[in-house]
Amino acid sequence: MAIGMSNKKLIKSVAELKEANYSGSPELREIYQRLASGREQFAEILEKNIRAVMQISSLDLTLQHETDKIMEIARSVARATEVIFGTNTGSSEDKNNSLEELTNTIIRVSEDTDEVYRKIETGQGELTAIRDLSNQAIEASKEMAKDMDNLFEVINHMNEVISGIESISRQTNLLALNASIEAARAGRAGRGFAVVADEIRSLAEETQKLTGSMGNFVEGIEAASKKSSGSTNHTIDSLRSINDKIGNVWEINDDNQKHVSEVSQAVTSLAAVSEEISSTMSEMENQLRNSTDFMHNIGTELITAKEPVVEIERTLDNIVKQMGSMSEDAFFHMENKEFSTYVRNAVTAHQAWINNLEKMVMEREVVPLQLDSSKCGFGHFYYSITPDIPGVRAIWDGLEEKHRRFHGYGSEVIQALFDEDYVKANQLCVEAKEYSKELISDMEQMLRIADA
Repeated sequence: MAIGMSNKKLIKSVAELKEANYSGSPELREIYQRLASGREQFAEILEKNIRAVMQISSLDLTLQHETDKIMEIARSVARATEVIFGTNTGSSEDKNNSLEELTNTIIRVSEDTDEVYRKIETGQGELTAIRDLSNQAIEASKEMAKDMDNLFEVINHMNEVISGIESISRQTNLLALNASIEAARAGRAGRGFAVVADEIRSLAEETQKLTGSMGNFVEGIEAASKKSSGSTNHTIDSLRSINDKIGNVWEINDDNQKHVSEVSQAVTSLAAVSEEISSTMSEMENQLRNSTDFMHNIGTELITAKEPVVEIERTLDNIVKQMGSMSEDAFFHMENKEFSTYVRNAVTAHQAWINNLEKMVMEREVVPLQLDSSKCGFGHFYYSITPDIPGVRAIWDGLEEKHRRFHGYGSEVIQALFDEDYVKANQLCVEAKEYSKELISDMEQMLRIADA
C-alpha cells in the first residue's frame, strides 16, 4: 500500500511536471526528464521566435524609413531639375547660381545615397542573421521531434509493463480465491490461512486499481505527446516556409543594393560634370530626369521588397501566438522566471525608446522609431501570452491602452518635427517621458509579484 501511494504521488508530479524523487521508478523518471527537456526546448524556440519577429519588425521599419528617404531624394532632385530647366529665360548670372545650387544638391544626394546603401547593407546583415536564427530554430525543433519519438517508445514499454502487472494481479487474485476455498474446506485449521488469502486478494485488487490508474495516465501522456509532436512538426514546416521567404527577400535586397550602388555612381558622375554644365545643359537635364525616375523606381521596388518581409513578420507573429496558446497546456506552461525575463526586457526596451525619442527631438532629425504598439518586442509578447500568475492578470489587462497611448506619442512628436514646431515636439517628448513612468511602474509591479 505504501508503495502504491508513493507511485501515485510520483505520477501526480510527472503530470504537473514537478521535480520529485523518481529513483524508485526509472520509467517515470525517464518520462519526467524527457518532458522537462522538451519543455526547455519549447521555451528556447519561443524565445528565438520572439527575437526573430522583433528583428523582422525592426527591418520592416528600417526599410520603410529608407524608402521614404529615397523617395524624398527623388523629389528633391526633381525640384532642383525644375528650378534649373523649368524655363530657358533668365540672366547668365541667375543660371550660374542655379548651377551652383544644383552641384551642391547633387553632392548632398550622393552622400544621402551612400548612407542609404550602408543602411541596406546593414539590413542585409540583419536578414542573414535572421536566416541563421531560423535554421537554428529548425534544428532545435527537429531535436524536439526526435525526443518525442523516443518518448513514444518509453510509453509503449510502460504499457507492456502495466499489462504484465495486471496479468500477475489477476493470477494472484485467482490464487487468493482458490486459497480461500481450500481454507474453508480445512475448517478451523484453515482460518489463519484464510485471513492471509483475503489480504493477498485485497492487495491484488489494489494493484489492479493502481495499474488501471497508471494506464489512464499513460494514455493521457501519450495523447499529449502526440499533440505536442504534431505542433512541433507544424512549427518545423512553418519555419522552413519562413526560411524560403527570407531567402527570396535576401535576393531582392541584394538586387536593390546593386541598384542603389548604380544610383550612387550615377549621381557621383553628375557631380563631376556639373562644372561643365554650361556646354552640356541638355545632356545633364536628361540625366537628372532619368536619375529622378530611376530613384523613384528604386523606391517603388523597395516597397515591393517590403511585402515578403511583412509576410514573414505576420507568419512569425502567428507562430509566436500559436506557441503562446500552447503555453496554456501544463507541459508547456511558462514559468514565472521566464515571464519576468520578457517583462524586464520590455522595461529596458521602453526606456531605450524614450531615449531615442529625446535624441530625435534634440537633434531635430527623424529616425526609425516603432510607432505600432503591436510590433515592438513587448507588443509581440503581449498579444501572444496570457499570464496566469495570481495578481498579475489585472495589471496585464490594463496595459493595452497605456501601451498604445505610449507609442502614440511617437507619431505626434514626428508630426511636430515635420511641421518644424520644435516647441510642441519638446513638450510632447516631456509628456511621453512622464507617461512612461506609469507604464514602467506597472511592469515593475508585475515583476515584483512574479519574482515573489
